Amino acid sequence: MTLKLTIDRNLLSLAMARVQGAMADRNLAHVGLNARKGRLYVAAADQALAIFNDLPCEITREGVVFVPAKLFSDLARELPEGSVLLERDGSNLKVSAGPNREFTMKLPIVEEATWRESPMVDYENTAVVPVSKLAYMIEQVGSCIATDSPRNYGTVAFLHRPQSDKSCLRMVGTDSFRLSFCDIRIDMPDAFLKSGVSLTKRALSELARLATEGFDSVTLSISDDQTTLVAQVPNYQIFVRLSAVKYPNYTAVIPEIKQRGVLMNTNHMKSVTRRVLLAADKSRVLQLSFSDASLTLSSKNTAHSESRERIGLEGYHGAKCDIAINGKYITDIVSVTGAEKMSLQFKDAVEPIVLTPYGEPNDCSTKHILVPITGNHEVTA
Repeated sequence: MTLKLTIDRNLLSLAMARVQGAMADRNLAHVGLNARKGRLYVAAADQALAIFNDLPCEITREGVVFVPAKLFSDLARELPEGSVLLERDGSNLKVSAGPNREFTMKLPIVEEATWRESPMVDYENTAVVPVSKLAYMIEQVGSCIATDSPRNYGTVAFLHRPQSDKSCLRMVGTDSFRLSFCDIRIDMPDAFLKSGVSLTKRALSELARLATEGFDSVTLSISDDQTTLVAQVPNYQIFVRLSAVKYPNYTAVIPEIKQRGVLMNTNHMKSVTRRVLLAADKSRVLQLSFSDASLTLSSKNTAHSESRERIGLEGYHGAKCDIAINGKYITDIVSVTGAEKMSLQFKDAVEPIVLTPYGEPNDCSTKHILVPITGNHEVTA
């Protein structure tokens, strides 16, 4: 079939931006373009992700072509405003743009590729999740998840329904020296997510990208064999191969601290921490020194730079206590939380500390657990 169509440049750019995440090797990947029934279907896939989306266009001749992904996506970003003409020209795809089609470019067509339709989603294991809540969950735990980690669970987030509260959907992330989990409350069918699933950082990035487009909700489905998660909004689907990582029993290491936490103003804590850490070396050690109704933050490095700042505290009237932590962990937390205040609870200088935001948006509830540098603990079972 000899494809020929016209599409708005901004729609073409949007379609290509959506499929970027499914190109593990952009130099070798290709993208499929399928024009039919007044829409352009754009798809890309690798071993971990498959992304399908479709947008309106004016079709002169229906057809399917595959073109090099990197070249075509780079081109889509640079095209001038207005309509874009895509037309098959022998073994090439001819792209024309500009008010008078001043710009033209020919791209080689990948002849051996075959178009595959997006799989039909008819799973019982399905729930509709508000996009704002999903995005917030990802943001709260994202800093705990690494692209590479000596511990395989450090590269994934765990999405599940806690046994203690089946109306709650929870996402957890940990790198063994810090752990964050965020709960949201939504209406879910009993069949949804009976077993937790592990999501890679790439998968989280795609879900977070989807959340930026202004959709109100996303339908999440888990395949019956627990190998695939599907995220769907109108005319846009993301298929994610689930990680086989078995997540540890993280709840066993969440400390039970009965002492009342001290309250901190989140924005003030963020600015103070950033200032004080300017004197730290690569280890980012931040000293927290608690005394009656105050907290002094300090850092230093081997070049004899030192900094410190004292802030007042609400609710602390205990004994003096010095806790050393990785200051980056604190800045990660205070930079993403949507709460104006945060509670900090601790037993002593070596046990894990717990930070709990207060007044989070969207009925979300988050906890962050940090291991002091002097401690010999890990936050995994």
